[in-house]
Amino acid sequence: MNTITVRILVFFLSLFIMITVFSQISIQFKDDYVTETAVIYSSAEKVTLQGVYVRNETVINSRANGVISYTCRDGSKVANGSVVAYTYANENDILVNQQIEKLKAEVELLESAQNPGTTAVVEPAFISAQIDEQYQTIAFLIAENDLESLDAERKKLQTLMDIYQIVINEETDFNNAVDNLNLRIEELEKRRREPSGMIVAENAGYFIGHTDGFESKLSPDTIDSLTADEIKDIIDESRKNKSGGSIGKIVDGYEWKMIGIVDPRITDFRVGNSVTVKFSSTPDTVTAVIDSMTETDDPSENIIVLSCDELTYNLVQRRAERVEIILNDYKGIKVPRNAIRFNKDNEKGVYILLGQRIAFKKIKPIYECDEYLLSQITSDSEYVSVYDDIIIEGEISADLYVEETSEDGEESTEEISRPVKNTEKSDSFETEPEEDGSEETSEQND
Repeated sequence: MNTITVRILVFFLSLFIMITVFSQISIQFKDDYVTETAVIYSSAEKVTLQGVYVRNETVINSRANGVISYTCRDGSKVANGSVVAYTYANENDILVNQQIEKLKAEVELLESAQNPGTTAVVEPAFISAQIDEQYQTIAFLIAENDLESLDAERKKLQTLMDIYQIVINEETDFNNAVDNLNLRIEELEKRRREPSGMIVAENAGYFIGHTDGFESKLSPDTIDSLTADEIKDIIDESRKNKSGGSIGKIVDGYEWKMIGIVDPRITDFRVGNSVTVKFSSTPDTVTAVIDSMTETDDPSENIIVLSCDELTYNLVQRRAERVEIILNDYKGIKVPRNAIRFNKDNEKGVYILLGQRIAFKKIKPIYECDEYLLSQITSDSEYVSVYDDIIIEGEISADLYVEETSEDGEESTEEISRPVKNTEKSDSFETEPEEDGSEETSEQND
């Protein structure tokens, strides 16, 4: 055989060997496996309904004439006999007072910003970083529609920006601006008029500057007598934004209740359950307790009553609104049911791709349904972790399988050949599937 022929044969033989090796690796390791990446997932039983707020409310009766200017915000606590509003002859008198208060607040911010104890030691980079952080805070509040906190954060941002101007020598001080503001305040003070009357709270509690006409009908004492039809009528009437005709009311204490209608066929709510309540009008969430679940003539309708002891500005603005009631909110690592197997010690877990090998990892179930279960999030390497590639389909052979570690710290293999291709759900699951009332939401893991 000549040299050229030998070289050609060696080339094709080498090529054949390389193709065979790579195809076997591809077939055995990659192409035969279908995997699903483990991610953090949450699952909870929840229901959405129109809820009606029920509180102990006392209407503030007053015969005062004129334009009303309130002295306290909705949801603020007031003492017995404290002033909740003043009356003026016209709106212009109120506007003058508001402008004076606004200008005084600006003077206070400027004087605070030019405090030598602050501007003399602070670095520009530090203030710049704080400005960026405060900007992000304000953007978040706007996105969440949290207007209650927005004004205070705006003032903080303004103060930081004023300090920054002095630190980088754009301004030496704000004395001229303060003097100009004080001149404007003096001019407005000359036009200021005293109120023609005042309105006081007849008892202590939390102030709300409006009424809707349901104050006498809805109270914790009458809530048990309400029917499903009456609840629906209240919800419909509340959408019309009717005014009760009075200037406001006092809520006796911070405890309140909510009543609504739920479908018992899609929920497993029970009296005494602690639930989380989310609201459509505010980012606030509260924890409430189910006081009662009352059957009606309609099998698809139960009257649910919640009680809560958290009261905020946002929670006194409406009589009724859409809420979401959440029970048993679980968060863990999502594991498909058809991936679950048992090792030689009869421990429940899954096989995962670990580099170019396969390993068995245990799971700690905290929630189960028909399609998947949630495994507890843990730092223990023996248990499934976020971003593990869980094998759904494929044949696990002994030459690829490896246990994590043996007792002496060395890797050990187990003589197995376990097919997991085209598998069906295991009959070895220890818990019954959840009912259809469950809803799930996936979360992005940072």
